[in-house]
Amino acid sequence: MNRKIGHSAVRFAPAFKAVLICLVTCSLGLGYVWQKQQINTLGEQIKENEIKLNDFRRENKRRADALSFFKSPQELDLRLRQLNLNLVVPHPGRIWVLPEQREAHQTSTRSARKRASARTVSR
Repeated sequence: MNRKIGHSAVRFAPAFKAVLICLVTCSLGLGYVWQKQQINTLGEQIKENEIKLNDFRRENKRRADALSFFKSPQELDLRLRQLNLNLVVPHPGRIWVLPEQREAHQTSTRSARKRASARTVSR
């Protein structure tokens, strides 16, 4: 009886190995195909995003050109005349230049540092 059990185990071992090798090969093939599909999908997405980026850059340039046109002195003067606002350029003596908040803070910080360094040098 033991011989029969031993023979059946011997018969199934090569079949089991063959099935296992087929499963591994098939799973590797499916993994390869899935990865290639993912790479193609990502490539298409990158291409679409690059096209969108170029469209946005083109639109940004168009709007920057329009903005610079509307800021031009000739265009501003023309709009002032069209709207009858009667605005004129002020005299240079009436123009006050206000420092920005960052600049004022930097100058006060620098002067404080100079005073502190002067104190340490004089001691």
